[in-house]
Amino acid sequence: MKAAYLALPALAMIIAGCTHKYETDYPMGLPDTTESCPEDPPKMCTQDYRPVFGYGEDGGLQGEFSNACMACAKDEVMYTSPKQEALPAPAKAPEATPE
Repeated sequence: MKAAYLALPALAMIIAGCTHKYETDYPMGLPDTTESCPEDPPKMCTQDYRPVFGYGEDGGLQGEFSNACMACAKDEVMYTSPKQEALPAPAKAPEATPE
């Protein structure tokens, strides 16, 4: 029964951390999808995989992280931007053989 009393507050804290809306005040030159980290860095993050790039105060790349929460937990990261996967190159049409 004690576990249930402890699980509910922990779940509430995790959900509250996932609902933070980031600001978009960032240096020029960063992608349009960039968001600012909260002033108070997160203490706990979920383990979901939504890769992002983390940027420093000057806009310099600080690395790739598994999600925005993990990136913002680092002191040097001030902004995050979702990692855009490169689209595969279109397949080439088969060459016509002369008849």
